[in-house]
Amino acid sequence: EAGIDVVLGTPSATPPIWLEEMDPSMHRLDENRLQELHGGRRHCCSNNPTYVKYSLRIAEEMAKELGHHPALIGWQIDNEIAIIGNGCFCDNCRAGFHRYLEKKYGTVESLNARWNLTLFSQAYERFDQIPLPDRLTWHNPHLLMEWRLFQSDSHIDFVHAQEKVLRPYTDQPISTDMMPIFTTDYEKTLTFLDLVQFNHYNTKENLRDVCFWFDLIRPLKERPFWNTETSTCWNGHIRIAQTVKPEGFCVANSWLPVAMGGEANMYWLWRQHWAGHELTHGSVLSPAGRPLHIFGEVQKTSAGYEKAADFLKNTRVAANAALQVSSLNDEMHLQQPIVPEANSEWGGLYSARLRRYFYHPMTDAGLRPDVIHPSKSLDDYKLIVSPLMMTMEEKGLPARMTEWVRNGGVWVIGPLTDIRNDIGAHYTDREMGFAEELTGVQLCYQLPDAEHDIPVTWQDGTPFGTDMWLQVYDAPEDAEVLAAVNGGHSALVGKAVALKKKVGKGTVYFVGTFPTGDAMEKIMTLAAKDAGIPLIEHSPGVTAVPREGAQSGLVLVEHDAKPGYCRFDGKMTDLLTGETFDGKADLAPYQVMVLVRT
Repeated sequence: EAGIDVVLGTPSATPPIWLEEMDPSMHRLDENRLQELHGGRRHCCSNNPTYVKYSLRIAEEMAKELGHHPALIGWQIDNEIAIIGNGCFCDNCRAGFHRYLEKKYGTVESLNARWNLTLFSQAYERFDQIPLPDRLTWHNPHLLMEWRLFQSDSHIDFVHAQEKVLRPYTDQPISTDMMPIFTTDYEKTLTFLDLVQFNHYNTKENLRDVCFWFDLIRPLKERPFWNTETSTCWNGHIRIAQTVKPEGFCVANSWLPVAMGGEANMYWLWRQHWAGHELTHGSVLSPAGRPLHIFGEVQKTSAGYEKAADFLKNTRVAANAALQVSSLNDEMHLQQPIVPEANSEWGGLYSARLRRYFYHPMTDAGLRPDVIHPSKSLDDYKLIVSPLMMTMEEKGLPARMTEWVRNGGVWVIGPLTDIRNDIGAHYTDREMGFAEELTGVQLCYQLPDAEHDIPVTWQDGTPFGTDMWLQVYDAPEDAEVLAAVNGGHSALVGKAVALKKKVGKGTVYFVGTFPTGDAMEKIMTLAAKDAGIPLIEHSPGVTAVPREGAQSGLVLVEHDAKPGYCRFDGKMTDLLTGETFDGKADLAPYQVMVLVRT
């Protein structure tokens, strides 16, 4: 009646106390076999038959009653479903894990052989002997990884079961809201779902990082995503661990998802809770119904959306490169960090390193990448960057990448890529899975260098910034060495750390370190030139999003609270202000521009 559209959430994240009293075994057991109790959320086991039965029952009844309600525009299954801690250790999960292993490996003898379980006399005679991981035991890394993959699949199956009971009673899109973490496989989760829903709470200090996740979720489905949760000012529950954000932050934060391919930006929450778990969480209105200090920014954002609506609806983000990622590789890095470091960034070490060493240099160089999972078609890209892809044995990538490169693609292979098989074990007949055979480049040594004891220089003698890890290569005569070791251990001197090699109609770059300074940005500039990709020049604090369709243009968002700029060819007009710019636009801190070519 009030003209409010509704995305209806299924309530399975928070079952009522009477249901839990019927079957207390539905509560999650942590690795110490301590049972979570009623009072929070996501405290039940996705493999518990009672919990699953009643979760599906209430979802189906809701769909029967409300599936065609005129206010309904979509469904959200559960809430932020993901692995909590190291998963659930109940009897249902134990039995399910053993079935998962038997289905994957066939026989226990096959599992023993692939995991090298003669080492430490670990070999098993039956699947039901295989333990669940605990903190007291130095467990095999393959066991640890498979356990988490099983836990992820359990949550995904739970989501898919709800989708199946909702579908017959509604014609509105169905999805589940996900977070900036890899612990529940994005690709698998979305298999039967209609769109991506995404929640984030970035701060002034890390607002730039959310762009990585928007570039990741955009290619997952063939329709714009929904940013289902963000805050106008701060997040919190009973305390606020953030300071007041500068004026304009709410506008920039609200525009980023829409600029980068979304069609919705929703605030958690509208009116602040008067009591309960999140009574200090940021909102639009106070518990008394009074506007918060950012209310004017919410109004400004809404007015801007309206001015740019036709352009945004009739254009799509024109990504010109890709960065490869996968949930399997995230789990592999979790169990084999190789060169660990202290890291408290939300999302984990894998995604933090991807952003810091590769994604941000790509965007700083002027690229707008899609961040793609292994099943994504390669045909739309001239340039693909693959760092930290310890295994490439997903979705037929070796054959697909080989064909793509030979047909003219430019592939940048980063460190720790193509060095493990699909379960995280070494190859025993080669150092890399297929990259050496494809290129003729031989990986000689892999070694840690956290102390920066091994100097590396560009071919002109200037320093090439490295961090933590070195992979050094023997380059064929027809390869171009870009950077090499020029001191330290004698076996390393002269070996290539960065090089490029023509393969068929394409080119392959090797980057054997975590590059620092401007090293990766320089390599991306060279690779983009080889791929024939024009770069967009802009200051590091500006996210520049090219859009194509009925019109062409750029959406610019300054996200670093500093003055910024962007250069472009010709004249463009800002739909938000009506101002026309010729070749360059200067942005104030947190300013947004929607530039249309004139």
